[in-house]
Amino acid sequence: MSRIVGMLVLMVIVCGVSQPGWSDLFQYTDRDGTIVIVDDESKVPAKYRKKSQAGRTAGGSAERYTGVTVRGNKVIVPVTFSYRGTLVQARMLLDTGASLTAIFPGLANRMGIRPEHGERAVGRIADGSFIEAIHTRVEYMQVGPKVQQNSEVVVLKQEGPAMGFDGLLGMSFLGDFRYHVDLRNSTIEWQ
Repeated sequence: MSRIVGMLVLMVIVCGVSQPGWSDLFQYTDRDGTIVIVDDESKVPAKYRKKSQAGRTAGGSAERYTGVTVRGNKVIVPVTFSYRGTLVQARMLLDTGASLTAIFPGLANRMGIRPEHGERAVGRIADGSFIEAIHTRVEYMQVGPKVQQNSEVVVLKQEGPAMGFDGLLGMSFLGDFRYHVDLRNSTIEWQ
């Protein structure tokens, strides 16, 4: 599976307005030593709540930051998908080498995406080989304050063990927004 993810890094697929105000951010370190920042204390697992740190941001600046999970050189981003009225929360690997946002079958199943809901496509991955996919669109994708309507995604076959994320957040979403990934503070700052 790590071979597929490594190759997908360079994958090429063929085929709001915010109110200013005060907001809290909560930070905790999980059992793997990963710093996690969330915008709601209920998202901090109970066993980490006593050790979590709260920070307060003013003037709508909380909308500028999205907490992410950093594992080594991997940035895992919380993403909300809407497909045919179904909202699904996912954890996506930020991948600036992926042309399109690619989701794995487990996430597609949770959203209700079936093969007949899209078109068959073929993707070329970093080693030059090809991979089959289903090309479709979702109503929207949202990362923190950033929303993209009618978002293009592909459903890729996933082989091997689970990787701890539901797919690749590619340039079809990331290319629409200016952002900075702060690895030290485990956040994305939206420009």
